[in-house]
Parts: sequence; C-alpha cells; structure tokens
Amino acid sequence: MENSSKILKENEKRKTIEKLPIHVYLKTNSQRFLLETALNGLKYVSDSHRCVWERMYYLISFLICFISGLYMAIYFLNKWQHTPVIISLSSKPTAIASLPFPTVTICNMNQVLRSKVEHFPKDSPDYAFLQKICFKEHNYTQFQNFTPRSEKDTLPNFIVDNAQSCEDMIVYCKFGEVQETCTDLFREILLDEGLCCVFNQLHPYYLFKAKYRFIRDFTATNGRTTLPVKWTFENGYGQEYLPKRFYPRKTPGAGASKGLTVILNADVKNYYCSSTNGAGFKMMLHNPVDFPFIRESGLPITTGKQTVVRITTNINEPSPTLRQVAPKDRQCYYSNEKTLRYFKFYTRQNCVSECDAELVYSICGCLPYYLPLIYPNATLCFLKDMDCVARCERLFMVSSVGECKSNCLAGCHEITHSPDMFSSSFSRHDYYLPDKFFHNRTLEEMNEDLAMVTFFYKFNNIRGYTKAPYTGLTEFMSQTGGIMSLMVGFSVICIAECFYFIFVKIFFDLNLPRQPEKLSAEDDNMNATINQDNALDKNHLRYLIKPRKPINNRTMVWNIDDMKKYESKTMQIKK
Repeated sequence: MENSSKILKENEKRKTIEKLPIHVYLKTNSQRFLLETALNGLKYVSDSHRCVWERMYYLISFLICFISGLYMAIYFLNKWQHTPVIISLSSKPTAIASLPFPTVTICNMNQVLRSKVEHFPKDSPDYAFLQKICFKEHNYTQFQNFTPRSEKDTLPNFIVDNAQSCEDMIVYCKFGEVQETCTDLFREILLDEGLCCVFNQLHPYYLFKAKYRFIRDFTATNGRTTLPVKWTFENGYGQEYLPKRFYPRKTPGAGASKGLTVILNADVKNYYCSSTNGAGFKMMLHNPVDFPFIRESGLPITTGKQTVVRITTNINEPSPTLRQVAPKDRQCYYSNEKTLRYFKFYTRQNCVSECDAELVYSICGCLPYYLPLIYPNATLCFLKDMDCVARCERLFMVSSVGECKSNCLAGCHEITHSPDMFSSSFSRHDYYLPDKFFHNRTLEEMNEDLAMVTFFYKFNNIRGYTKAPYTGLTEFMSQTGGIMSLMVGFSVICIAECFYFIFVKIFFDLNLPRQPEKLSAEDDNMNATINQDNALDKNHLRYLIKPRKPINNRTMVWNIDDMKKYESKTMQIKK
C-alpha cells in the first residue's frame, strides 16, 4: 500500500506538462494511423525494419489499387448522373378492360359546304373567313379598321354555321357489338382543322379550368343518358361504383367485333376546299385528357375504302422511388408537380398547346379559337389579326422558339396510342355485303362519298413499361463500397479512423493533459521470455515504445503504448 500511495503522489506531481508543437502530434498520429488502420498494406509502409524497396513496393501497390478503385467509383457516379432513369418492361400486364377506349377524333378535310358559301361577295368579311379556313393567301389589310357586326361575328361561329355537322358526317356507329346513335357517341369540337367529331374524350367540366367553347353535348336516345365521369392516369376512374352508362367508356374487349366501327360520309359533291390534296377525312388517336392538334398529326382516311385501325397502346408508369429523382433528371412530371393555366391535367400535348397560345398572344395580342384560353379576358383573333396569326402558326413546329416548350416534359404516368392502318376498296361487283347499311347504297355512292373505319385492340392485355431510377444512394454506396473494399479494404470505419486521427486525437492531445512515464529496466526486458519465432514482433514492439528526447528536466514524452504500459504497472502495484 505504501508503494501504491507513493506512485499516486508522483503522478500528481507530474501532471503539469508542456504542450508539444502540432506537427509533432501530426507526425505521431500519422505513424499510428498507418500502423493501426484497416486499409490493406499501409502497416508495411510504416515498418522501419523493412528495407526501403519493400516499403516502396507496398506504397506503390496501395496507390495503384486506390486510384483504380477511385476511378471506378467516379465511373459509377457519372453513369448515375447521366443515366438517372431506366425504362424496363413491366412485370405485370395491364388488362385493356380496365382502360378507357382510346379517344378518336375525326375531321372532314372540307370545312365549309359549297351550298352555303359559294355566293359570298369577295369583299365581305365572310369571304375573308372562307379564305382563312381554306388556308389560302388573302389580303386582310382592308379589314384593319373593320369591327365585328355582332358578338357572333367570329371565325368559330362561321365554321359551326357552314361546316358539315357530325350528325351528317358520321352516318353509322357501332361500339362493341351494339349499334348506337352516332350523336350519343360523338361530340362536336372546334380544333385547328375546323369542326371535328370526338369520341370518348373527358367532359369539358373535368378537362378545363376556365370557360370553354361548348358546341353540342352528347344526345340521349330513348332516354339512355350517358353520364360523364372523371378519369386520370394515376387513379383511373377512381370510383368504386360507376353509372350504368358513362364516358370515357371502357374497352369492351379485343378484336374487331369489340371495337368501334363508324361509316363516314364525306359529301364530296358539296366540297368547297380541302385541307389536303384529296377528299376524305383526318383521324387521330389520343388519350381522354389530351387536347389534340390534328392539322399536323392527323392520319388520312380516304373514301371508297374500308380501313382497319389496329391499336397499339404504350403505358409508362413510374416506380415508387422515381419521385426521389429530380424532374430535370427523370425527364417527366407527376400530375401534381406542374400546373397549367387552362387544363386541369398535365400532359405534354396540353403544355405545348398553352405554349403556342402564349406565343400568339405575346405577338398578336389575341388568341385563335382553337388554342386554349390561357387568359380569361383575352379576345379572339379577328380578320385584322389573321396575318399575324399565320406568321405565328409557321413557328409552332419550330422547337427552338422560346423556352416554354423545352419545359414541356412527358408525364411520368403516360398512355399513348399508335395506329396500324390497313385498307381495302369497297366491292365493285354486285354480290352480297354483310353490313346491312350498304344494301341500299349504290356502288358510285360508296366509292365516292363513304368510308368505313374499324378501331380495335388485337390483344386483351398490354405489357407496359416501368420508369425507375437507374440506381439509388444505397445501390451507389454498395457498388463503390464493394470496389473500394476489393481494392484497398476500405470500409466506413476507415472514415471514422481518419476523422479520429486528424481531428479528435489532435484535439485531445492539445487540450487535455497527458501523464507520460518512462519505462523501467524491468519493462525493457519484458520480452526476454518470448520464443525465437516471435523475435521480430518483439523488436518491432520495442521500437514503438522507444522513448523520445526529454523536453525539459522534469519529464519525457511517450506515445500511447507507453501510457498503457504505465497504467498496467500501476494496476499491478495496487493489487
């Protein structure tokens, strides 16, 4: 006990120690780090008992492995940044019965009936409207000071009054295996091509935010009212119980007998002008929430033929983790990430429509009838604005105009329809035709005015696509951690080691007192009993606990191993 008390008193006397320069601690900690780190090979670099070439060999080997691992980690990072999203085939097919039948928009290539417009005076506003509808060049300067004769004196009203109605254009309709009144299926709509007929589009109440140009709603034959319901990409119909008759209508099934069949009457004898070089119709397939532009994208349907349109649908759905990726990297928007001024639902087509409207309004100060009314108080373009509108229309398909369209990314939830069209001529011989509609028609009428179109799915299921992040943070850490561990034995604990020796240990060395103790003669001979096989390890250990030069007359500085040695001796004395 006396010896123990004496040692404790000596410890108290030697607590006042002069601090060393920081570079001394850095050097000591560097040596300790190289010796104790989990990184492979560094302990051989710090071993002074090894020859220089051997230490250099391990150092060069470590650097080569470290640089190689770092290069591959950077490669994984670049691939993550440049390929943030991958599109893969969905593991589960989608039944077409759960989807609305594609929206079908049909327009007659002739937008004014000859019987109604052939007697217009050439200096009248109606004649100027006529030239605009027929896409002809006309001098509109004479109407610079012309004011509308009434509120109804507008281009859209002129089109509605003089174009062929949907009731006259679509003369036969069958959806699934049931023949229906065509006005129960098709609604009139004004597009860039003029007056068109649309089937299975979302009701304007659900589609638009502001007021809309409503021409005619669906009819209800025999009191069979078809109710509009809401449909979205993300939630579908979103109702547990749907009305008996509703639209957008679901797909009845696969095959021509389960599709949509229409017979169109072009009334070629009443043609005044055509938007193409022939007579017939333009057709476009799209989803129920899209507002179509058919002038540039519509497909022709010629008269005198029966056309079969086989529908191919592509469904793109996001994975649950895709939302974590920024829209700029994944190149798509969720419906609640980007709002539009006029449309309630975001789609790329609706966004482009608003960009076109913004371009025309910024240049001409008005909006054409076929563009979304993005500003509620905006005026419709009249005759004096037609030249300006024509200049803007030539810019619509130029992608480099403005930054608006560059921000119109695709939707993360997206449904697109692609038609495969096949056609054959009507019979030119006198034999039986299966469709009763043609029994009382002459061959001349069938070949000149009529066209039959059938839209259908080939299969009952659709294999969609899934958008998913190429890799996440967990996967990236697994890849880089695996390659760095393979190369140099790196792990997360190595980061903790570096932080400890660079910051934590330096802090304690500079701010907390240490009590070094010189080893006794007995300590110097502590390895005398070690056998010959461990001689190298003994010499190495003695090198590590070798004392440094004294700083003053009172004390000498030792490393951590010395302190552990001293504490062990103290505990033995106490016992």
